[in-house]
Amino acid sequence: MFILKNAYLVHEDKTVNLLVNLNKVKILTENLEQFDQTDIIDLEGRMVLRGYTDTHMHLDKALIGEKVVNASGTLEEAIKIMSTYKPTMSDQDIYERMKKVIDMAYEHGTRYLRTNIDIDDNIKLRSLDIIHKLRDAYKDKMVIESIAFPQEGFLDNENNFSYLELALKKGADVLGGIPAFDSNPKLHLEKLMELAKKYDVDLDAHIDETDDPKTLTIKDLIRLTKKYNYQGRVTAAHCCSLAANDKKVVDPILKKAKEVELNIVPLPSTNLYLQGRGDTKNIRRGITPIKSIVYDHGINISIGSDNVRDPFNCFGNANPLEAALIAAHGAHMGSTEDFNTLFDAISKNGMKIMHQDFHIENTDFFIVVDAKSPRDAIIGVSPIYGYMENYKFFIK
Repeated sequence: MFILKNAYLVHEDKTVNLLVNLNKVKILTENLEQFDQTDIIDLEGRMVLRGYTDTHMHLDKALIGEKVVNASGTLEEAIKIMSTYKPTMSDQDIYERMKKVIDMAYEHGTRYLRTNIDIDDNIKLRSLDIIHKLRDAYKDKMVIESIAFPQEGFLDNENNFSYLELALKKGADVLGGIPAFDSNPKLHLEKLMELAKKYDVDLDAHIDETDDPKTLTIKDLIRLTKKYNYQGRVTAAHCCSLAANDKKVVDPILKKAKEVELNIVPLPSTNLYLQGRGDTKNIRRGITPIKSIVYDHGINISIGSDNVRDPFNCFGNANPLEAALIAAHGAHMGSTEDFNTLFDAISKNGMKIMHQDFHIENTDFFIVVDAKSPRDAIIGVSPIYGYMENYKFFIK
């Protein structure tokens, strides 16, 4: 048992004293003089929260960037590379790479992680079985959700769809999608929505990861979310083509997205790296218009790492604060309000997507950030504090 004095609960905007007993947290109202003073740690206003979220990763692809180089740096070549590389991956290799990145994420403060896992006739359920072993092994430290992700499509390969359904039967937490890489994007989404509804899981799809302004599959996703009454349970990742369109095109789409409670996940590092490759001047940043999504339409956003040192993106440290910092640069976000928005996008907003409570009391785990404001944390990519059994804090 110990007490964290002057802990700033950033999501509730108040400074309190916290009693921590066996990792359960309680807000103290009693006078601290009655407690053993050696058990009191003064945080001096540092932020305390349940943890960061990373709601979009590809752990099965992580850390293979040096082994298989994407010479063109394009999304198309990355997908071709992975399709041929997947059969060569051993179970041990998959396990070790996944575990290394999970540990990286944990050290940086991630406590809620959602990862896409390729499911197809090529890799079958091998990677899914491995992430579920890790999910169980880390259950006391982190909430990990698996997304059954049809990277190769399924409309022209019935086996791919069969494996996708089998993945849900075997406990995949979420159903993924990538309509752009199937023969009929609208049908791809329709079949996924039916499958998600059948197994009562959320749908989390890669949507419009392109610079083409005419590609707006997000409209089909919104329509289907309403048709299947799946409000609040659908997430659209990337949405890059919104950035290629005028506001008069984007605003009506976002208005409807808000109506169906669509979540949007910008992925700044990967999209800055991949998008705009065909531009020869005024090269586009490719990040979905975060400020308009949040400020003009009040849509829930959650920023993710996406790819960590793989053919899709050679960068990445599985650090949510780093992702927020990249977003701040790429989306022209530098005001105090902007930093608060980005901090929410790597914490409580992701918890909403994963149907988790962001309030600090009675949590099984929490983090102490070595910063007193979201602005300072993001700009400084501040480390977190950990604690040992004798309650002496140290920087991890």
